[in-house]
Amino acid sequence: MTFNPGIARRTFIGGSLLIAAQAGDVRSSEVLAMAAPSAVEPPWTGGGTVARAGGVISYRTIGAASAEPVVLLHKVGGWLADWRDVAPLLAARYRVIAIDLPGHGESVMLGAPPHVQTVSESAAVVLAVLSELQIERFAVAGNSLGGVIAVQMAARWPERVRALMLASVSLYEGQTRAELDKVEQDRDPAVWTEDWRPLPRTMEQVARFGTVNPAIETEQNASRARADRWVRPSERGVALTDTAALLGLTRLPVQLIYADRGYYTKYIKIGRAARPDATIVQLADAGSFVHQEKPAETAAAMLAFLEGLS
Repeated sequence: MTFNPGIARRTFIGGSLLIAAQAGDVRSSEVLAMAAPSAVEPPWTGGGTVARAGGVISYRTIGAASAEPVVLLHKVGGWLADWRDVAPLLAARYRVIAIDLPGHGESVMLGAPPHVQTVSESAAVVLAVLSELQIERFAVAGNSLGGVIAVQMAARWPERVRALMLASVSLYEGQTRAELDKVEQDRDPAVWTEDWRPLPRTMEQVARFGTVNPAIETEQNASRARADRWVRPSERGVALTDTAALLGLTRLPVQLIYADRGYYTKYIKIGRAARPDATIVQLADAGSFVHQEKPAETAAAMLAFLEGLS
């Protein structure tokens, strides 16, 4: 996997646009006009933006329009390009739609980010975008934040979600606002600025929970810089969500994909307790971003799972 310099250019342009919007230097109509999607780059074959209240959401597609849809959602501080090595493998059988979550990638929101971007808000935005694209029922795969949003959609809007695939997702039991506020008193100055803007992270800093691939961490530093002030509000939304309980409310087919070691493996036990019938896959020699570190193996597992539903 190599770093894409085109992504870095979009990071600068999109970041400049967002700063101008937050500062009030441009009108909302001008921001929406300037937020037109950049040229579709391989592996994607289609895409665009959908205007929603508060901004525009960017998406990319690959695969036959007539095929069953599979939606891909990225991690907190990531972007839809996280899935670029998995998407073409799925597209041989499915219509793949990857979405930049609110405030991430090329999804440009108006005004300053809220203190908390709730998971339910983000889920509603994703569902609204899919409805705009005339996609009413779909399978969904998510990593990290994307997986938490996917669980929310599956639990709250079961008529929309056909199957759920969670790739290294924190199945956290949630905390209260008071507990979250107390945790934030111990802000790590090596990771966050005083006003909660993300700083670049080293491999040593992410060794416990992140990737084992330096190239992926380099890209993640770029995607986190692009999401900027939306990273921490999105994390707060995850922290305030009882994802384990929501997973237990689901009744659709569930697949859990994790590495065979590391911090996130503890969520396999929680996932099995919430959904004893879940299909569980563990991939060797990977970190928390299995879809980026082991794209062929991740895609093969997802394809096998989805084909088993037919």
